[in-house]
Amino acid sequence: MKGLFKNLNFREMGKRLWHALTGHLWLKLLSLLFAIILWIYIIDSTPSLTRSKHMSGLSISVTGTSSLNVYGLALATDVYSEYQGEISAVVEAPQNQLSRVTRGSIDVSLDVSNIRVEGTYDVPLLAESRFGTVTKLYPDSVTVHVESLDSRDMPIEVNLNGMDTEHYWYNVETDSVNPQQITVSGPMSVVQTVFGIRAQLDVSDQTASFRRSALVSLLDQSRETIPTSRLLKKSASTCAIKVDIYPKKDLSVVLDPSQLGVADGYEITSISFMPPTITVAAEPDLLEDLEHLPLKIPDKLKNASPTKSFTETLSFSNLSEFKYVSSKQVYMTVTISEIQDTNLLSDIPVKTFGLPDGLTAMLSADRFSVQVTGPRSQVAELESGDVYAYVDLTGLSAGTHELPIVIGNNPELSYASLTPSTIKVTLEEAAVAAPENQTEE
Repeated sequence: MKGLFKNLNFREMGKRLWHALTGHLWLKLLSLLFAIILWIYIIDSTPSLTRSKHMSGLSISVTGTSSLNVYGLALATDVYSEYQGEISAVVEAPQNQLSRVTRGSIDVSLDVSNIRVEGTYDVPLLAESRFGTVTKLYPDSVTVHVESLDSRDMPIEVNLNGMDTEHYWYNVETDSVNPQQITVSGPMSVVQTVFGIRAQLDVSDQTASFRRSALVSLLDQSRETIPTSRLLKKSASTCAIKVDIYPKKDLSVVLDPSQLGVADGYEITSISFMPPTITVAAEPDLLEDLEHLPLKIPDKLKNASPTKSFTETLSFSNLSEFKYVSSKQVYMTVTISEIQDTNLLSDIPVKTFGLPDGLTAMLSADRFSVQVTGPRSQVAELESGDVYAYVDLTGLSAGTHELPIVIGNNPELSYASLTPSTIKVTLEEAAVAAPENQTEE
């Protein structure tokens, strides 16, 4: 055996093998090409040559819901979300079409048209492939719940986002929303969770009125969005909305006191308003030079002769050009007081008050003058004797004291320029009379 291997020339054998493989290479490649073409031809011309392909992640489409609605029923199971991507199928297709079998070429449907009463049903699934035949389906049926059909008409609420409420006024009139309401129908358990319909518009950077379409969404009791896959909206899912936008301005409420009547001898000391300012919205040209709103003054206030303060409700005039007025009325409070006069009284007597027992008082002056200011009706008739003035000696001891003059009169009056404003009071012990001599017996 060893001798045999010694006689073999491995290098020579390798050369011969390489020459066999590479010799006539073009003929060999041509043969391979013909084999491929022949195989393709056999596949294309032999439809009976098939293969199976497994497809997962399929979805279900529901048919026959209109038939349910005819019988007052609605599908309560959210088939779309519960079985989305959960269906698998095996498709047997001709070899030449196998690559065209995709998720999009397979239709899986659930037909509920034969259901006539409420309840829970196990409904078989139907599947078709546009290329080949569906031989297996997993699962081959699904469980659905059918309820009574309910319907509800609800108005659309418009929600504006991005408003600049400091400088602009925004408004959406009910009749500027088209449509103004949407009819929502579906299974009773779902429809009863709908508490509102909202349309949202972004008004950022908008400074003028505009019209735009907006999507609507259904809201539950907590104002959260409700998925609509189990609901049938008989109206459009969008609405057209016109939004009014105008610049706004705060205007003060003012009134010239001369426009109001007042009794002789009386005057208006103050006028206040509630609210003190009114917010208005209008075209920019109208607001540019406007500082206050004109008030309507009724004739009863112009010709009245009040002597006491009062409150009156007033309205504004010429509001037709404004798009918005925060309040069309104000409460006006008018403070009225009698005209103040001043009278100089002289020769007013000064009395003493609180003289301690056992003391006598001597005043450096027992008369003074004072300037009295107060309501005209009181000051005009005031005389010197009507002013009560005194010095308070309470708790003082014998000696000389300089005391202020105290005036204890009507609190509506004020006193000034007392002359003198203080006086000296000398307190002395009173002399005790000597007892009479008794006659001796």
